[in-house]
Amino acid sequence: MKLRRLTKRTLDAGLGMVGLQLVKPGLDFDCRPTGHALDRMLTALADTFDCWQAEASVWPLQSATDTVAQVRVFYDAYLASPFRDPSGGSRFNNLLWLYLLAQVTQPSLVIDSGTYRGASAWALSTALPRCPILSFDIDLAALAYRAPGVTFVQRDWADFDFTGHDLSRALAYFDDHVDQGRRLSEAASRGIPWMVFDDDFPVTSFALITHDGFALPKIEFVLDEKLSDASELSWVSRGHEIRWPIDQARLAHLRSLVAATDRLPNTSLITGIHQTPYRLVRARPRRAQLFDNTRVEECS
Repeated sequence: MKLRRLTKRTLDAGLGMVGLQLVKPGLDFDCRPTGHALDRMLTALADTFDCWQAEASVWPLQSATDTVAQVRVFYDAYLASPFRDPSGGSRFNNLLWLYLLAQVTQPSLVIDSGTYRGASAWALSTALPRCPILSFDIDLAALAYRAPGVTFVQRDWADFDFTGHDLSRALAYFDDHVDQGRRLSEAASRGIPWMVFDDDFPVTSFALITHDGFALPKIEFVLDEKLSDASELSWVSRGHEIRWPIDQARLAHLRSLVAATDRLPNTSLITGIHQTPYRLVRARPRRAQLFDNTRVEECS
């Protein structure tokens, strides 16, 4: 302990000479409402979900029961979880949506692509303790918590043999920084009907999370009719300009796989945690894909 304090003082002194200092990073909800304000926050989150669900048509959903109580249960569980570090991975807003969506969808199987520290696997398993959940990552070294009931697999999900699993009512969650068009095509070709995409940014803000183009196209690009007149997208990353050629034929094919889509409500102003809301997709049945490669039904 004394050595640690001495080391910190030495570092502080050195950093102070150049106008810097060591600051312990805060966690989500280190500063948080209590009492009346907390009740208001949890109720507002529940009301937002209930209002969205009442009008949602992208997936077949079961009726939620006492959403306020469910939000409170998840909030308390999140405070006790190892996933409150805002520096990377999923955060409260979107994890809550995963938790609530899983409950009202009741899938036959959950595919979690992009395990990282295990936050999404934890939220999904908390909602679905009796549902088989497969969590995939090409490197599980960062895994912070092995949620009970989850099978963690160190490989790309598309290389997995799903023989014996019911994919007709499967839910796939993608937060793996891979081309979202590829993930859409892979899931649809396997007959997976329901997909959730994280980091789905439009052309006005995508440059922050392109991974030098390997994470393109986003689902937003697939749905963006204004891109039909463009031949490429370009952006600057670390001082270098990068160009991504637009394959119009591929975008058209990917659109044909989408039966319905929705962007979840933004709850950032309710919690003070700012995140890009998830994109939901319902894939067209494989038989319909065979007969029509151009038309998008119910897509908004």
